[in-house]
Amino acid sequence: MKGPPLRVASVQFAFDGNPAAIPLRDPVTLDFLGATPEWTLAGSRQPAAFVAGSRPHVRVVFRRTPALQADAGPWQIGARGHLGPGLVPRTVRLRFNAQGDSQPVEFRFTDAIPHGIVAARRHWRWYAVCNGQRHALGITRHLVYHARRRPISPASWAVTSERRQGPFGNPDAPWVYLPLMQWTCRWAAGRRGDKAICDAIIANVKYSGLRYAEAAWNVGQMLQVGGGYCGGWFRMFQAMAGAQGVRVQRRAFLVDWRMEHRDIMRWCAIVVSAPGLRRKRPAEAASVFHDSNVGRAKRDPIQRFHVRRYRFWGLPGAKADGHCINFLQHNGRWYLYDACFFAKPVALSNFTLPRTSAERTIAVERQGTFQRAYLNRAVSHMLGSLRHGRRLFKTDHPDPAEPQFTSDITRNGLTVKTAIIPPRWRNITFYWMA
Repeated sequence: MKGPPLRVASVQFAFDGNPAAIPLRDPVTLDFLGATPEWTLAGSRQPAAFVAGSRPHVRVVFRRTPALQADAGPWQIGARGHLGPGLVPRTVRLRFNAQGDSQPVEFRFTDAIPHGIVAARRHWRWYAVCNGQRHALGITRHLVYHARRRPISPASWAVTSERRQGPFGNPDAPWVYLPLMQWTCRWAAGRRGDKAICDAIIANVKYSGLRYAEAAWNVGQMLQVGGGYCGGWFRMFQAMAGAQGVRVQRRAFLVDWRMEHRDIMRWCAIVVSAPGLRRKRPAEAASVFHDSNVGRAKRDPIQRFHVRRYRFWGLPGAKADGHCINFLQHNGRWYLYDACFFAKPVALSNFTLPRTSAERTIAVERQGTFQRAYLNRAVSHMLGSLRHGRRLFKTDHPDPAEPQFTSDITRNGLTVKTAIIPPRWRNITFYWMA
């Protein structure tokens, strides 16, 4: 024979029945990369992902060349690995179709892939032995991500539209959006503990290019538009951690707009002054605020500002807006992750993860150090219709769902610096939802 009798036509990683493989999904097309071979002789070069410590299989199709005699075989075929496992050789008889391609042949890695999060470059040097003659079939090169553990099910973080089509016909089978696997394997490379992985993600999420306050509220939308609001971000952080098999909780604390005596409404909104991830200033337009910052409710001067701040509004008698965050329990302690506004975790003491309830609120004084360690830093002010001396600072914010609603009829009442609101007064209460 002149030249190699066979060539590698395709290599498929995430095929049905390969439990070590992690299906990766294109966020634009929503196609699964492993639905067709990730590597093909025709030029496809898609990455793949496996669970670290596993010993996977791959499915390979060979193409006969003009040098191959029709009666040649059986073949002993294998691949030597470079900087990693190779493939166990198999003795097979190949049957070729009219296009010259063989039936798929499964090969198993010679060894388990190493533990640890990493993006690995796999080089396989293929060979075939037939009738005592050894043939070099060329080299295939692959980018393979090693996830620390099997990803969590998308049922934990994905909305229904994202789960409608799942790998192998199963909407809840674990899969990962490709950018999330790429990012987390780079950011958390070498990290082993759950908290170390989450810390690496929140410290590096700015390098994703995603930013806060874009019009998206789920993971798929965020990847398409380049960011989202907190209702998407706490799903995004959950999906990022979940790509490495780390399970974090998500919670939204919602404004408790309470009608009280003498025209007082407490609280109508939370106010956030920070611009948010990858922003230089808040995306919300400027409005007039009347700030009480000192803490002597009847004597301190009210400062008037026309500034940009985020206002996340409640609604009287309803569970409306607020803010969305994530939690991880580590060594018996809860850590809070706010990917929208913080680059580090917040350690909480004497804190219990709130149960989700649309019927009752929880006072922040009952949540350990939640207010002191996090809320005072994240939420600069609480806004309400409150009296200062003899003056009522009235809030006007009709239900945005009402036909007559326009932003120009919204008026801020009094904004009180969160840090000066005594927890013992039980003044700040929130609904908690998932």
